[in-house]
Amino acid sequence: MLSQPAVRLLKRLASEGVSPWLVAATGEEFLPDRPSHSATTELLHGAVAPVLDPGTVRRACDALWNAFVESGGGEGRVSVPVDPWLVHDAESLVSAARSVHDEVGRPNLLVRIPATRAGLVALEECLSLGISVDADLIFSAERYEQVLAAYLSGMERALSRGLRLRRISAVTSVPVGMLDAEVNSRLAALPLRGAAVAGARDTAALAVARLLYRAREKRLEGEWWRVLRAAGATPPGLLWTEVRPRHVSSLVGWNTGLAATRKVLEAAAATEQLRGDTLLNAHAEARRALDALDGLGIRIGEVALELEAGELDRLQRAWTLRS
Repeated sequence: MLSQPAVRLLKRLASEGVSPWLVAATGEEFLPDRPSHSATTELLHGAVAPVLDPGTVRRACDALWNAFVESGGGEGRVSVPVDPWLVHDAESLVSAARSVHDEVGRPNLLVRIPATRAGLVALEECLSLGISVDADLIFSAERYEQVLAAYLSGMERALSRGLRLRRISAVTSVPVGMLDAEVNSRLAALPLRGAAVAGARDTAALAVARLLYRAREKRLEGEWWRVLRAAGATPPGLLWTEVRPRHVSSLVGWNTGLAATRKVLEAAAATEQLRGDTLLNAHAEARRALDALDGLGIRIGEVALELEAGELDRLQRAWTLRS
């Protein structure tokens, strides 16, 4: 069960417009017969699950069903992955997503698809078919812009097919912990140390998050979004994943989500203090931070591509071990 400080933290996050999600090692953490079920699911707005059998996924979705209904479909969702060996084959990704969607049969399911080039095609196609998605492994503003374009195109196609947009949702997962860890490692490897290097530590994820937040704001000012919103579409979610305790207080913005393990939530509750919104209208500061990194020879675009490749390799090996 969560401690009282962790419970208070989740409530404060929700009051700031941040949806708390749980990252689980197993499906057992969501099941109704667990003693912590009631306390946990009343506070959680979503869950990032590992590879699970369809029955366990259904039970996880059911555990968060009340949050899904009470929010009008905006919360209470469960994200599960597809086979990462398919990430370069759009047709196979769509087929796998349809299979998971049909087998689970719950409207609060999100099918998690890495946003590779083929993944972007699959994301658009899934949305056009009424399949809700979680676009994973976003490490740069450039890739996020591509995800937003795929989202708008997919929802436009769904609308033209006569689907109810209110029933289709999308989340974009940004592994902020991975990004900060990789950039910090590169900073530590620089031959020269000084104030510039020290000041650049732990700045990459916040800078990228601020640019992503701004990019979504700009997209939601467009004419096509107004058409989709009038038809019942909900804004695509921004979900910070792989978080460290300090990210809980440094990444706060309305209509975002934060996915953490119980261990991270407990640590954050003991060490972090929320200080209000950290993302809104902070894009100029974000660009300065990335310029400072660039001046040190660390280019986020290159880091993003290497992180994507490395994490896909890890996911594929882990999938093979489970098979």
